[in-house]
Amino acid sequence: MDFINTINYEQEYKKAYEESLSLWPVKYKDYFVSTTYGLTYVIESGDLNAEPLLLLHGASMSSTMWFPNIEELCKQYRVLSVDILGDKNKSLPTNEFLDRRSHAKWLEEVLDGLNITRANFIGLSYGALNVMNLLNYSPDRVNKVVLISPAATFVPLSPDFYSYAFKMVKSTSGVDNFLEWIFGDRYELPHQLKKQLYAGMMWVDPNKGTKPKASGFPYVFNNLELSEMKNPILLLFGEHEVMYDPKEALARAIDYVPNIRAEIIKGVGHLMTLEDPRTTTFYALEFLSS
Repeated sequence: MDFINTINYEQEYKKAYEESLSLWPVKYKDYFVSTTYGLTYVIESGDLNAEPLLLLHGASMSSTMWFPNIEELCKQYRVLSVDILGDKNKSLPTNEFLDRRSHAKWLEEVLDGLNITRANFIGLSYGALNVMNLLNYSPDRVNKVVLISPAATFVPLSPDFYSYAFKMVKSTSGVDNFLEWIFGDRYELPHQLKKQLYAGMMWVDPNKGTKPKASGFPYVFNNLELSEMKNPILLLFGEHEVMYDPKEALARAIDYVPNIRAEIIKGVGHLMTLEDPRTTTFYALEFLSS
C-alpha cells in the first residue's frame, strides 16, 4: 500500500508540474541531459544562437519558478532553466552526490551535454549555492554570475529555516506556514506553483530533497574560497530576507569576494524573482550586459 501511495504522489507531482508550465509565457522546448548522476531536465527558451544563460532554481521550487522572468531574459539570451538533480523536480537521479566536488561535476557535465563551454548563470537560493560551488571548482566554465538570496554561502541559515522547512514534509499546513514566513503579506504564490509545492512535499522519495547530507550542502564558504572567486558577480538580497541577516551576508561578501557588486533590494524577501520580477530581471540584465 505504501508503494502505491508513493506512485500516486509522484504522478500527482508530475501533473502539477505540467500545470505550472502553463504559466510559461514564451515558446520552449524541454529535454533531458544525461550525466553521471542521472538525467537532468532542461527547459530551453530564446535564440539557440544567442549567448547561453543557465537558471538554477530554489529548493523544491523547480525551474517553473522562473515563469515571471523568462520572457525578458530570453529576448537577449539562450536561456536554459535547469532542474537541479536530487531536488524535487523532473530530473531523475541515479547516482548520489558524494561531496561538493560531485555537485560541481554534475553541472560541468550538464554544460558538456548542452555543448556549452562557458555560460552566464543566475541562481536563486539553493541554485545560487550550486553556482558558487561550481565557481569554486571550475571558474573557467562560468562567465558572469547573478546570485539571488543564496542559501547559506556567506552566513549559516537560521534555525527558523530548518524548523519551517522540516514541517513542510507531508503537511499542506506546513507549506502554508512556510510560504507565509517567506512572503508575509507581500505576495501570493500562484495556485499552480502552490499545488506543485504541496504535491512535492507529499511525495517522499529518498533520492529527492534538500535535507542536509554528507555531500556538503548547505555550505558556508570559507574566507580563502571566497577570496579566490574572481568571476564577475552580482549579489542581490531582499530587505525582508528571513533565512539569515542579509546585511551580515552582504558585508562578508564585500569583505572577501574580489569582483562583486552586492545590493539589498527594498520591498522584497527571499524569493524576489517572484515578488518583483520586473526589478530583479532588470538588475540581472543590466549586470550581464555591462
